[in-house]
Amino acid sequence: MARALAALAGREFDVLVVGGGITGAVTAWDAAQRGLSVALLERGDFGGATSAQSLKVVHGGVRYLQHLDIVRVRESSRERRALLRIAPHLIHPMAFVVPAYGHGMRGPEILAAAFTLLNTLTADRNRGLTDPARRVPRAGVVSRTRVLQWFPELNQEGLTGAGVFYDGQMFNPSRLVWAMVRTAARAGAAVANYCDVSALLLQGGRVAGVRAEDRLNGEKFEVRARTVVNAAGPYAEALLVRSGVRASRSVPFSRDMALVLKRQFVNGRALALQTRYRDPSAVLTRGARHLFMVPWRGKTLVGVNSLIWRDEPDSLRVTEAEVSDFVAEIAEADPKLGLTMDDVALVMAGLLPVEKGDEKTGDVSFGKRPLVVDNAKTDGVQGLVSAISNRYTVARGVAERAVDLIYHKLGREVRPCRTEITRIHGADFFRFDDLVREVADALPKGVDRSIADRLARDHGSAYGEVLRLAGERPELAVTVGGTDTLRAEVVHAARSEMVCKLSDAVFNRTGIATAGDPGVAELEECADLVAAQLGWDSARRASELREVRDRIPFRRS
Repeated sequence: MARALAALAGREFDVLVVGGGITGAVTAWDAAQRGLSVALLERGDFGGATSAQSLKVVHGGVRYLQHLDIVRVRESSRERRALLRIAPHLIHPMAFVVPAYGHGMRGPEILAAAFTLLNTLTADRNRGLTDPARRVPRAGVVSRTRVLQWFPELNQEGLTGAGVFYDGQMFNPSRLVWAMVRTAARAGAAVANYCDVSALLLQGGRVAGVRAEDRLNGEKFEVRARTVVNAAGPYAEALLVRSGVRASRSVPFSRDMALVLKRQFVNGRALALQTRYRDPSAVLTRGARHLFMVPWRGKTLVGVNSLIWRDEPDSLRVTEAEVSDFVAEIAEADPKLGLTMDDVALVMAGLLPVEKGDEKTGDVSFGKRPLVVDNAKTDGVQGLVSAISNRYTVARGVAERAVDLIYHKLGREVRPCRTEITRIHGADFFRFDDLVREVADALPKGVDRSIADRLARDHGSAYGEVLRLAGERPELAVTVGGTDTLRAEVVHAARSEMVCKLSDAVFNRTGIATAGDPGVAELEECADLVAAQLGWDSARRASELREVRDRIPFRRS
């Protein structure tokens, strides 16, 4: 599957989507599935920016109980259910454990009451989910004895039990975005990465398309479209400014940081750690806010740390001092962890729009609702819609509303959205456990069967695309160095998954560098494989390696 640059020229699309993160990807898929002609342009790689830099959690609504926001509880539960249904290989339920202390606001009685309400509000959370392994259990409370069996190192002073709720965990958010992009292309969308939209084309107060630049060769071009969905995330408002639609940028961002830790501090369940900081927008609070330590790919994710960000998105950065402060906050919450900077494998940071923020305290308040903005009403530009998701979970619903509005802009009868029930590329199976056994049986001789689970999670029912290549070329039926990724996966990504840079292969299409530095030899091996497929010379190969290494800050052996 190659970039559809030729298909972008010489025609007018019904809708052009700017931005190939989760919101843009599902918007393009939804619009194409309903029968519209669609173009999707992404300035970098699909799902490679904010969509990848997260705690990998698909929220089901529990976080909104303390805000007494029943609408968001219901919305989040519905959207979690949809994702578990349409992408069952890439998302699975995960238990989250919240220790209870005493018998006041931090005690098990309060948690039991809250979870009773949660279970009632989300009673339909498993409707349509046929695989038992993807059904979300009821939230509840467990005893002190049970929680200490799970986490024996937990602070026992005043411990009276724990609350347990369940959310979804994304195994690989970038592959989830890619699967949606590929599904959109299969439905007829023309998609291309590394195409930077520099400005909107405006004619008589109406959008007529965009001006764009191919970031790989510098070529400038125009794409004509009757309507445009601006789903460019942190770059969305800057596009309006560059196009003369707005005078200046007004929406602040939160820089959300999460860490990948080398050690697996938690096993099988996520654990809440209480810090000294408070949620400024909570109506009901148990005291300080929580960080979550989440098991992921044999390591531990911990987050999030939020900071008001006023600079441009391209200047996004995290300093070593900021990481050190965050590590100290985590260590203070649970000194028994013995956490130090040497435990940090990778630092992740992304930008999210916020409703308001306090520069002095760093407190942020995210908007109460994800937004679909009719820019004809806000900015006087006909045919332009902005789709803004403040959480990965709700992107599908935001896209549905955006495409509904596009139909109205086009003056056509709205066709029903089917993305809530239509499985994406790779999800053509009934039960995940059966799929893992099927993959294990199909592995070429000599390949460790232990990688079957990971192959099934990344590729789902499309695993055969990789294994056919491994069968044809035995030298590709081995893993890259000490990773669990087959060489065939890297070659397949370079051949068929629109990989343009080495970073696309190791960060977004495979998991080679998503959990930390895989090692010098492993990156060199990947560079050789991708270079052979894309025809790079030694200078280009060396440049790509430098770029990847620069994206793994604070590397430690």
